[in-house]
Amino acid sequence: MHALGNDFLVIDGVRQEVALPVDWVRFAGDRHRGVGFDQLLWIKESEDNSADFELVIYNRDGNLAQQCGNGTLCVARFVSEENLSANSTIALKTLGGVVKATVFGSDADGNTRVRGDLGIPTTEPKCIPFVADSHRLDYEIDLALEATAKIRLIPVGMGNPHAVVFITKSGSINLEAIAGAMQIHERFPVSVNVEFVEIVDRSLIRLRVFERGVGETMACGTGACAAVTAAKLAGHVDSRVSVEQVGGTVSVDWAGPDHPISLTASTSRVFDGEIHLD
Repeated sequence: MHALGNDFLVIDGVRQEVALPVDWVRFAGDRHRGVGFDQLLWIKESEDNSADFELVIYNRDGNLAQQCGNGTLCVARFVSEENLSANSTIALKTLGGVVKATVFGSDADGNTRVRGDLGIPTTEPKCIPFVADSHRLDYEIDLALEATAKIRLIPVGMGNPHAVVFITKSGSINLEAIAGAMQIHERFPVSVNVEFVEIVDRSLIRLRVFERGVGETMACGTGACAAVTAAKLAGHVDSRVSVEQVGGTVSVDWAGPDHPISLTASTSRVFDGEIHLD
C-alpha cells in the first residue's frame, strides 16, 4: 500500500500467527532483493482496551518506529476493506501512543481518502527527545559538514522526533547531507526525521522529508504534521494547510497548542501476496 508514494508492506497479524525476524525485515525492505518499502506495518490484536488493534512499525533498516502518519491511514483502509472491525473509526496503539483514523470516501482517481487524528504535537524537548537547556521554539545547532554550518530548526514531537528547517528554495542546497548530519547529531539521541519547508502562503507549504532509517521519502504524514505545527507556531500559516510533497498533496488541520492535529490523504492498495518465511 502507499499514500502519495510513501509505501508500506502491511502484514496481517490478526488472522494468522506471525513472527518477523529483524534480518528478514531488512531483506524484505530492500527494493532490489526484497519487496521494498519505506516502513513495514504489522497489525496485531490489541492486548488491552485502549485500542482496536496494535500497530508495530519497522523502518526499512529494521529499527522500530514509534509512529507513522501515512501508515496509519493505510492500515485503517486495510482494516475496513478486510472487515476486521465494524467500527467506522479505528484506534491503533503504537509505540508513540494511540492514534485514530476514519475512512470516508474516494478521490477523483478512485483512491480511498482517510483522515487520521494523530494526537497533540509537542515542542517540549524531553518529549521529542531533543537535548536542550531550556524550552523555546527554535534552536541553532552546528553541523559537521565540509565546512561547519549553523542550522536553525524547530524540534517537534509527533510520537516520533522531527526537526523542521525553513528554507526559501531547495535547488542548490545539499539537503541530503544536511539531514544526514542532523540525524547523527548528539542533540537528537534517537536520531530524527528532518523536514525542509518552503512557505508558499498561509494555506500552502512545500515539503521535503528525510526519514531516519529510510532516507528521503515521497511523502510523510507525521512529517507534514510536524511541518504545519512549526509553521503555525512561527506565525507563517493558518489552521488548515495543504502540504505539497514529492508524491502529492495532503491536508493538515491544527487549531494550535493543546489541540490534536489531523491528516487527510489518499491511500492506494497496490497488490496482495503471500510471503513464506523459510
